[in-house]
Amino acid sequence: MPTIRSLNVARLTADAFAPFGQVIGMPAKKPDYEGLSGSKTWGFDFEADGRLQFSYVRVPYQRLAFHTMEQHFSVTQSFVPVGGVPAIVAVAAPTDDGVPPRVEDVRAFILDGTKGYVLKRRTWHSLDRFPLYPPHGDWLMLTDWDTTADLKASSDGLGDRLTRALDFEKRYGVVFEFDLTRVA
Repeated sequence: MPTIRSLNVARLTADAFAPFGQVIGMPAKKPDYEGLSGSKTWGFDFEADGRLQFSYVRVPYQRLAFHTMEQHFSVTQSFVPVGGVPAIVAVAAPTDDGVPPRVEDVRAFILDGTKGYVLKRRTWHSLDRFPLYPPHGDWLMLTDWDTTADLKASSDGLGDRLTRALDFEKRYGVVFEFDLTRVA
């Protein structure tokens, strides 16, 4: 029987999320570009070794618990909400090959449905963003075609070459549950 580890959930802010990536939303800085029509543009870092892939992702409402996280070697990934459904994502700081995150390094963030995020390369993350309400949450994802092909071709759907997965239940005997009783 696994141990249930309760994860406190923090608000998604640029400072709190900085070890894992960037928050996509209105930055508190001067625009990178201002168009003649008055439009303003802020850029966000994104890296990919291969051809970019833009996808629409639908995540069903489900139990607010998980035991597997993954990291990607050849791409940063970006998720932007569509439809405004609040959700939760779990992350752990990037690690090098062969170094798994520790149980105590896993953090959770509430996504209010108005902001997205860009993960740093090799940042560990839950396989899903967990919608807080039924029936589902929708996301636009920016990734690369090679990582998607790697995930599709692997026997377990968790990748073989460009993605590494960690099952916390198998390795540490732990399943994570999100604690929404106090959001920091």
